[in-house]
Amino acid sequence: MNAPVAHRALLGAALTAALFAAGINVAQSQNEPTPAYPAVEKHKPTTLADRIVLTHEADPSNSQSVTWRTDTTVKTAQAQIAVAEEGPYFDSKATTVLATRNIQQKSDLGSEAVFHTVRFTGLTPETKYLYRVGDGTNWSEWLEFETAAATAKPFSFVYFGDAQNDVQEHWSRVIRQAFADAPEAKLTVHAGDLIDVADNDAQWGEWFKAGSFIHGMRNNIATPGNHEYRSGVLAPVWRTQFAFPDNGPKQGTQAVIDALKDTAYYTDYQGVRFISLNSNTSAVASALRPEFLEVQRAWLESVLQNNPNKWTVATFHHPMFSTAEGRNNPAQRASWLPVFERYGVDLVLQGHDHSYGRGNVVEGTTANTGKTIYVVSVSGPKMYEANDSNWVNNGAVARKILEQTQLYQVISIDGDKLSYKSKTATGRLYDDFTITKPAQGPKVITENLESEKPAGVGGTVQNTLALSVEGTPTLGSFTPGVAEDYETSFPVKVTSTAADATLSIVDPSTNAPGKLVNGTFSLAQPLQAAVNNPFAAISGNPLVLHTWAGPVSNDQLSLKVKQTIGETEALRTGSYAKPLTLTLSTTNP
Repeated sequence: MNAPVAHRALLGAALTAALFAAGINVAQSQNEPTPAYPAVEKHKPTTLADRIVLTHEADPSNSQSVTWRTDTTVKTAQAQIAVAEEGPYFDSKATTVLATRNIQQKSDLGSEAVFHTVRFTGLTPETKYLYRVGDGTNWSEWLEFETAAATAKPFSFVYFGDAQNDVQEHWSRVIRQAFADAPEAKLTVHAGDLIDVADNDAQWGEWFKAGSFIHGMRNNIATPGNHEYRSGVLAPVWRTQFAFPDNGPKQGTQAVIDALKDTAYYTDYQGVRFISLNSNTSAVASALRPEFLEVQRAWLESVLQNNPNKWTVATFHHPMFSTAEGRNNPAQRASWLPVFERYGVDLVLQGHDHSYGRGNVVEGTTANTGKTIYVVSVSGPKMYEANDSNWVNNGAVARKILEQTQLYQVISIDGDKLSYKSKTATGRLYDDFTITKPAQGPKVITENLESEKPAGVGGTVQNTLALSVEGTPTLGSFTPGVAEDYETSFPVKVTSTAADATLSIVDPSTNAPGKLVNGTFSLAQPLQAAVNNPFAAISGNPLVLHTWAGPVSNDQLSLKVKQTIGETEALRTGSYAKPLTLTLSTTNP
């Protein structure tokens, strides 16, 4: 295993006349970085539709709402819709629908935008449709959605905790991984704090950029987090860029009812009732906060009492049981928790704590059945430390606690069975369980823990040090009387099962070590080589090019070689060449 693996490569150059195509090299100093592209330009609205997002305002089996943004020059906002076909001729059958809502708003970047909403109605259940939005001249691409079934049918949805910070940079990979993992999911549930600063248009632009076409092809259910508010005021854009059902609380003080509009609502989808609650009590004056919770409690109870669906999922931002030290929501827990437990709500999906926790209350009382699962999750890069003290101190048990990890959850429902899987940003399964509701008998929760099950499967790996060099490297033609650095590169592929490995290069010859030779003549300057690091001279002693601190498989590197020729350096007609040896070795097999 300690024996090196070596390959020889012949570097040569023929001294011949040559013609070169000249190009202009634009050099930029490291002290002159490219200026940041202005946010006002990056996120400004135009005549072209952007920020396209699907939501449900009414029955998802026969209607569909879509909202998008343009600048103020668009006066005839409209959409076209057609039943999806396998060929391109569906567009001749498309129906045009004028926007029913056009709301102009000025962003914090100073631009004026108009948010348009169309509600398609009279649709056929379980049917794929294609739609596009625009102004009659300028159109978006055709996007697809499928109407829900009119009755309970199997489907899946995705749930995200807070995206919030560096959304385009770090959340984009999570939503795209989730889409790749569950492309047939029908809905996306966002548990608040979609962005960090409520009225920051650049951040909303990043949220839409990160999700891209996914927002326009998968329906969204979103509940506001505290970062959708500034000084107790919900970001105006929340109500203009999302079109949610107007079926929330209607009883109580008008200020409370107004605060809950478009934030507390429910949607029935193929046998599941999705309920959004607003946990942001700071949305109303302090004197109204008890009523804010009580109005929702009474409304929640009525929605659960008259629920024809087998399954129920609730979402809001602030957790019933926090996973972050020092956080606690006792008033909310006292008001809502007994209702969830009494009616056996299946899942309660939350955010806010920037870590992961999943569990249930301790069984043993009429109010606490332990059959409602409470989840806290995070999908963005902002992370908090996690523990279960708030769970334990309030009569609950956390089955799973995790920190410093971005996650998404895929939840599937099929008849009597609900399957839940929480996965990391790379798609690794972290947590999973199933809930079964047989026609006769109590609800059963089963810990599957597929990600932790031992497997009686093994294998062996043979000691391997493999090095391959592709191609025949050449430095080309040297031109006398011209100072020049001649460079070439070629791919090197390495596979090593050792605990460490080193790639080195050496000139094994005794004739002018490290220098190209032409008979008895040699170049004045030695050859230089580099892999990632700066160039260094080749000599009769091994030059380390790259090291590995663990096993690698087919790790492809670019080995660069450089020869410097001086302006006054005398060159002899003929070919300069030198055999070199590449060696892959290890000290810890």
